Amino acid sequence: MTDMTTRHRPLVARLPHPVRRAIMTPGTIAFAASARVRAHPFPLYRAFLALDPVHDNPLGIWLVGRHADVSQLLRSPVMSNVEGNADPASLELKGVAGAAMRAVFGRRGNEDQDDKMRQPRVFELLERTMLFRDPPDHTRLRSLVNKAFTPRRAEALVPAVTSVLDELLEPVLRGHRMELMSRLAYPLPARIICELLGVPTEDQNYIVERAPALAVALDPEPMRSAEGVRAAEQAAEDLGGYLTGLIEQRRHDPGDDLLSALLAAEEQGDRLTPEELLATTLLLLVAGHETTANLIGNGILALLRHPAELARLRDDPALDRNAVEELMRYDGPIHITQRVTTESVELAGATIPKGRIVILCLAAANRDPAVFQHPHRLDVARPQPSHVGFGGGIHFCLGAALARVEARIVIPGLLRRLPGLRLAGPRPTWRPSFTIRGLSALHLAWD
Repeated sequence: MTDMTTRHRPLVARLPHPVRRAIMTPGTIAFAASARVRAHPFPLYRAFLALDPVHDNPLGIWLVGRHADVSQLLRSPVMSNVEGNADPASLELKGVAGAAMRAVFGRRGNEDQDDKMRQPRVFELLERTMLFRDPPDHTRLRSLVNKAFTPRRAEALVPAVTSVLDELLEPVLRGHRMELMSRLAYPLPARIICELLGVPTEDQNYIVERAPALAVALDPEPMRSAEGVRAAEQAAEDLGGYLTGLIEQRRHDPGDDLLSALLAAEEQGDRLTPEELLATTLLLLVAGHETTANLIGNGILALLRHPAELARLRDDPALDRNAVEELMRYDGPIHITQRVTTESVELAGATIPKGRIVILCLAAANRDPAVFQHPHRLDVARPQPSHVGFGGGIHFCLGAALARVEARIVIPGLLRRLPGLRLAGPRPTWRPSFTIRGLSALHLAWD
C-alpha cells in the first residue's frame, strides 16, 4: 500500500472517487476494530492522504486528513465540540461494517433512550468542561482558567521540572535500566500538574494510577469499548471523591495553588459552579500529564529509532526547542480529534451534512507532503511550518506551553545524562486508545 501511494500517486488520484473510497474503507474499519493496526498507523495515514482524504465512512463518521482541511475545520465556527449535536441516525451501524463494530464494541446499532439516560457519570462530568463545550460556554470556562497556563507561567516552572527529573532519575541511574513510562514519563508531568493544583505529594501516586483510564472519554463515542468505559467510570468515581474532599479543604483553607485560584476565579462576575469546578479539575489532571507523558515516550522511541537524529540533538542544545516541535509533528500524543457539523460543510468537493461526526486526523495532517518535505523522515532541525499536534482554533491545547517546557527539559536531558541510551527488554507496547497515541511500556538501558 505504501509503495503504491508513493510511486503511483497520479494514477491513484485519477481513479473515480467511489473506487478510492471503497479501497480506503477496509483500512479505516480495521483501524477502528484493531489495536494492532492503531499501533502502526502511518502506512494507513499515507494511503488515506493519497486515496480519500475527505472520507465518508460506513460507520457513520467522516474522516479528514489533509493539513489544509484539518486546519480549516479546527477553526470553523460551524464545527461543534458537543457530541450531542450529532444526528443519532447517522451513527447506525449497518451491514458488514455494523456487524464488525458490534462484535468489537458490543453495540447493537441504534441505542435506545434508556441507554442514553444511563450515560456513565464520567462522560456527564467531562461534558461540563471546556473541552466539550462551544461558545459562549466554552469562552466563559476557558477564560476562568486561561491565566494559569500562560507561556510565562510555564517557563517559571523550569526549575521545578528540572528538580523532579533529578529526583526521579536518581534511584535508577546506578541500575542502568528503567521502564520509562511508569518510572518517569507519567510521574514527572503528573507531579507538576498535581503541585500546580495543590495535591499533596503523598497523594500524587493515587492520581497517577487512575487518571490514564479517563482517556477513553476523549475517544469518539462509537469507538469506546465497554471495558474502557467501565474502567473510566471507576477512575472517575475514585478521583471525583478525592477531589471533592480536596476542593472542600481549599474552600475553607485556600493556598497558593491553582485549585484555590479556581475557587476564587471571577470573570465579569461569573464563577465556576461546583460541578464545573470538579469537572475542570479532573480535566486538568488528565490533560495536564497525558499529553506530556506520551510526547516524552513517543519522542524517545522515535529518537532511538533514528540514531543519527538522536546524536544530533544530544550534541546540540540549540536544537532543543525545535526538536520538541518536530517530535510533536512526527508522532505526537494526540492523533485524532472530533467535531460535529452544525451546518453542512463543503470541503474538497465533498459535502459533509449537518449533524455528522467528523474525525480530524491530526497525525495524517502532520505528515501531509503538501506541507512537509519528506514528511515521514524525522529531522530535529526541520524548518517548522505550523503543525497541528496541539490542535488549533479556540480549542488549541490549553497546556501546550507547559508540555513544551517539560518535553524540552526531559527529552534532551535523558539523551545527555544516560550515555548509550538504547531499547532493552520487551518490545515497546502501545495503548489501545484511539485519541491518545501512547506507549504502555518502553524499556530502556544505558552504559
